[in-house]
Amino acid sequence: MSVAQGAPPEARLEETPGRVRRATHRLADIARAQPLSVVVAGILVVLAFVSGSALKGPPDRLRDVIGAGIAERTNGLDWLGTLGSILFSSGLPELVATVAAVLVLVGAAERRMGWRKALLAYVVTGVVATVVGVAVQAVGLAVGEVWSIQVAADSTLHPFTPALGTIMAASAFARPLWRRRIRVLGFAGITAFLLYDGHPSGLYALVGALAGLGLGRILRPHARAADRLWTRSSHHEARVLLSSLVAITALGPVVTLLTRAPVGILAPLGQLFAVALPGRPLSAYCARSIEEAERTGLAASAACTNDAALVGLHGPGTLLLSILPLVALLVAARLIRRGRRLAVVVAVAVNLLLALLAGIYFALLPLTPSAAVARHGNHAERLLLSGLSVVAPLGVAVVLVVFLHHFTVRTPVRALRRYGWTLAGTFLALSAVFVLAGTVGRDEFTTPVTLVRLLVSAPERFVPVGFLGARHLGPLPVDGPLRLVFEWIGPVFWVVLIVGLVVAAGASTRGDSAQERVAIERILRRGVTGGLSHMATWEGNSYWFTPDGEAAVAYRVVGNIALTTGDPLCGDDRSAEVVLAFARWCDDRGLVPVFYSVRDDLAPVFRDLGWSTLPVGEETVLRPGTFAMQGKKWQDVRSSVNRAAKLGVRAEWTRYADLRPAIARQIEDISEQWVAEKDLPEMGFTLGGLDELMDRDVALMLAIDEADRVLAVTSWLPTYRDGAVTGWTLDFMRRLPDGMNGVMEFLIASVALQSKEEGLEFVSLSAAPLTSSEPVGGDASQAERLMSFLARVLEPAYGFQSLLTFKMKFQPEFTPLLMAYPDPLQLPAIGTALARAYLPELSVRQVPRLLRSVTS
Repeated sequence: MSVAQGAPPEARLEETPGRVRRATHRLADIARAQPLSVVVAGILVVLAFVSGSALKGPPDRLRDVIGAGIAERTNGLDWLGTLGSILFSSGLPELVATVAAVLVLVGAAERRMGWRKALLAYVVTGVVATVVGVAVQAVGLAVGEVWSIQVAADSTLHPFTPALGTIMAASAFARPLWRRRIRVLGFAGITAFLLYDGHPSGLYALVGALAGLGLGRILRPHARAADRLWTRSSHHEARVLLSSLVAITALGPVVTLLTRAPVGILAPLGQLFAVALPGRPLSAYCARSIEEAERTGLAASAACTNDAALVGLHGPGTLLLSILPLVALLVAARLIRRGRRLAVVVAVAVNLLLALLAGIYFALLPLTPSAAVARHGNHAERLLLSGLSVVAPLGVAVVLVVFLHHFTVRTPVRALRRYGWTLAGTFLALSAVFVLAGTVGRDEFTTPVTLVRLLVSAPERFVPVGFLGARHLGPLPVDGPLRLVFEWIGPVFWVVLIVGLVVAAGASTRGDSAQERVAIERILRRGVTGGLSHMATWEGNSYWFTPDGEAAVAYRVVGNIALTTGDPLCGDDRSAEVVLAFARWCDDRGLVPVFYSVRDDLAPVFRDLGWSTLPVGEETVLRPGTFAMQGKKWQDVRSSVNRAAKLGVRAEWTRYADLRPAIARQIEDISEQWVAEKDLPEMGFTLGGLDELMDRDVALMLAIDEADRVLAVTSWLPTYRDGAVTGWTLDFMRRLPDGMNGVMEFLIASVALQSKEEGLEFVSLSAAPLTSSEPVGGDASQAERLMSFLARVLEPAYGFQSLLTFKMKFQPEFTPLLMAYPDPLQLPAIGTALARAYLPELSVRQVPRLLRSVTS
């Protein structure tokens, strides 16, 4: 029991000074690590209170001096005063946000590139943004540009700008993962704010960020070319970035709704999500007219009755209908981050719908006789800017389609079909309810209705009111149950879409059902043959089970080829039975079964079936019971272990879920840098990536130095018998380029020694695809020569043979792995299927790059 919980009050009081001291020491450590950000934050706070601007912003006289803008200024000193616009905030909320941004963004920048360069970036980006931003406004005003005219009277404060510019400059010093995240997410956020809000502060922020980007390249002139250019991203990182893009664009309209008098280019799109209904009480005339109608029983004027119906539509249903499409995009963004292809499809569909509705609103509705769309300034320019409201969601949809190959987690056909039928059925049922209710209560509308008018109006009930406009809402119900149907069928449909998306996308993590995943895990924990069995649990696999449910095969269908991920999931005594049954099942469905990366112990089984076999790699296995780093052959491994001890590098055995956030971020950074240095896409199928090491059953062995810096990471897949781990198989293996020499040897040796202490049966270093410890001889078959050729082709990009050479340092046992297939004539199709399984995103334009790597 801790002192704080179990000790008397006086003991807790005695402990309080200790907590204060620890907090003080922590703050002192932060100040020493990032002195510039602490000083700048202090200056901003002091200026705010000294000038009296802390609570409500600078007084008018001070704002006239420091506010950036194109107001008349008589001399150079007046213009110089505008540089103070980066040092003051418009009120207490903005002051708090600015101080937080300085401490976080500028602090991160100075830790990365030093306080001197960070100070230079802070000053330069703030000055450049102010000067260029004012100049852009002045030029726009001179040529009569509409936006510049609208904001001509603005006196802008932009304290966020130098913080954003500083972190953009620091991105040149970051590793690929954070460099890309800072730039993509930073510019996406700034651009969304500028387009949807539109006030000059967004322009200054964009200019400052661009200035920081250029300054970063100047401050780091000797950076490698790969660091300067756009680098390849892993599936994981691409999903993070695209998820953020969808989320940012979904929140863009919210910026418009929260901004007073938005003037951004995409403000018209954002305003379409507003509840565009009269927000004021009825006029006195209409109020008297309706009151007289209720007293005398005579009808009120049609205009007053319609206005009363519009005012009455301000309610929860109408509000929900306006925001639920944006909620759907946010939910889709969350699932996109987890690799769900269905979420991408839904996000594309919603964005296309928004683009279509925006086009109808801006292109078709203004042509109707009742349209009264006010336009200020140049009509052609306003029409062009409104057209961008169509382009924005359309562009997001196009980007998602282009990068669809990063989303390999597919929803099972059964769940997908169920989701589609649910959406269609819900839409038709709710539309039928509206038409039926409208037909029964046709006298409850403000204007006479017909069945045709109700059928035409039904789809409009699922569209946010702002996209229709108050004058295009169709027949309006006056009151009663019909009003309830009118307001709520739209929100109900969008809720079904969102909930159904979550349920359907969740099904993809479990195969066709939760029972299948549970059954696979039960089979694995009971014990199966082969060290690669845990790969059966990876996303993208399908499962076939024996009738008794005690054995299974994990496979992937590419075209008409069913590729297994390793051995059948069963004991040796059932292998022949399971192979034959799965082959018959595939044949019944027009699939070609291919057992890939199976042990050569199964060769007699395939020979009895009349199948062909082909070596595709060798698994390297260590036996912990006899593991000893003795003799000349172990010199490199012993030196690596000794070097780690001398440098204070420790091996840490853990799980991803147990990592501290700082350690997890470093692992992502190492992985992203590794992917960025490759000329070809990240491979999959039997090669795991960052997503696979997050599995709760996968163990990690990390190399961490005395400064808590992760030097290398390896992941290990478990093999079970009767619920207990009997061995570990190496999967994920990445290191820092500038880390300790021999760090991988140190980690693998640490796992072997730990496994020896625990009495485990084996430690597998897995297999390098398409490689062999023995050279291909002159008597090799044509298929073996083909595999050897593919290995040579991929060697410059992926280094499979180099990986096998590295593993040979540990003097492992070699277990040949085979590919077994029923028809040799299918070998070209099988090769294509394997290429698509390993490299699903390899494009046609990347093939020449692959060939160049071979010839070089």
